[in-house]
Amino acid sequence: MSGPEDLHFLTVAQAARRIREGSLEAVDLIGALIDRIGRLDPMLRSTITLASDSALDSAHAASEAVRRGEPVGSLHGIPLGIKDCIATAGLLTTANSRVLADWVPNQDAEAVSSLRSAGAIVLSKLNLNEFAWAIPAEDDLNAPPRNPWSPSHLAMGSSSGSAVAVASGLCPAALGTDAGGSVRQPAANCGVVGLKPSHGLVGSGGALGAPTITEVGPIARTVEDCALLLSAMCRGRGLYTEGLGRSPRGKRVGVPRRHIDQARTDLEIGAAFDEALDVMRQLGMEIVEVEVEGLADAAAADFVVLSAEVFAAHEPTLRARMRDYGSSARLYQIQGAFLSAADYMGALRVGNIVRHRVDLALSTVEVLATPVVPVLTAEAARTAKAQPHTGGAAVFTAPFNLTGHPAVAVPCGMSTGGIPIGMQLAGRLDGESDLLAVAHAYEQAAPWHTMHPSLTEVVVRASGGHPTGPRR
Repeated sequence: MSGPEDLHFLTVAQAARRIREGSLEAVDLIGALIDRIGRLDPMLRSTITLASDSALDSAHAASEAVRRGEPVGSLHGIPLGIKDCIATAGLLTTANSRVLADWVPNQDAEAVSSLRSAGAIVLSKLNLNEFAWAIPAEDDLNAPPRNPWSPSHLAMGSSSGSAVAVASGLCPAALGTDAGGSVRQPAANCGVVGLKPSHGLVGSGGALGAPTITEVGPIARTVEDCALLLSAMCRGRGLYTEGLGRSPRGKRVGVPRRHIDQARTDLEIGAAFDEALDVMRQLGMEIVEVEVEGLADAAAADFVVLSAEVFAAHEPTLRARMRDYGSSARLYQIQGAFLSAADYMGALRVGNIVRHRVDLALSTVEVLATPVVPVLTAEAARTAKAQPHTGGAAVFTAPFNLTGHPAVAVPCGMSTGGIPIGMQLAGRLDGESDLLAVAHAYEQAAPWHTMHPSLTEVVVRASGGHPTGPRR
């Protein structure tokens, strides 16, 4: 039997296999994670609600099912974290906002229901920027998560709590939402894998966000784990693990070099990206430059759509409870009021035009490759005064929200300051199998996904941390 210290960095695939064969009890895995959350999360601040009792009850039931020899799902007994803007039946769902501080949904979001059907157990609800659309602050309902690789920095992106929890060994995988990069950016910033599926592949019902561009996506330690979760979220409509392990030799990878250069990408990120391309060449892939006009325009247009749809959803509550929103969230939710119908329709037209151009590029290459973000830290992403033509920190990620193409972030390097760096691969619409196969081939040839941050109780005591910890 494994001790608790051996369990927290198990992958989903490893843990699921051991639970099914009986060499690991789900209750032991979840107990070890609950203990680790209690020790580390006061500093990391990734967890809003810890569902200890219900998770342990479900774990006991999972173990009994294995002992009885019952058929079990692909994620049987696997504990997951869920971004706290994704509804969970009977479990507090706050979106990190005082507006929803006491909201307990009566049913699961579609993605959560699918994962439970595959045997997964909801362990925790995870921290985020308020309503997934704000700049976080220390006086939020829950203070923002810290990057486990460098706790003096905050974690990037609105699904920050999900990426921090996975990277820190507080859960083997988590769900996030992505309307402009909010799965991929925190995954890259924390050294894990994050997948934004094709638009409409995974049901987004019960996940707060802009319906036209928001996708629910998995964050995990490996591409295989993301493929396992995606398969479960699609309820068997695709088995995305089947293509993993295929030889990538002869696959063509398109690099929109002019777009990358115009984004004024940090030199360390650029160097790590170029090294990742070299690894792909060594695997037999062909790296070619491609031109996809309008990617930066699509990034800007994505946020027009986001602002308009978010304001439409929040307008009644903004009028009735304006002061219950944090200062940043109040501004972010209301800015859509200053957009016209022509602005919104124009942004959608940009999406249609650029979608066609991306499709044309992907007719000649298997995937498109870019960095995930042009900057290294959350602080740089949130304060940089980017030139209008660059699309800001979401210049690489947001275009694919607007066009609907799937995109995955995989670790590809480490800065001299100890912050992880990620590479984004974008694929054909509904082409997740091919996309994940290329990502998996790169991942297996590079060491980055095997590295974990060093976190101990000494770090927690030294940091001071958050005195209250997660709700239970």
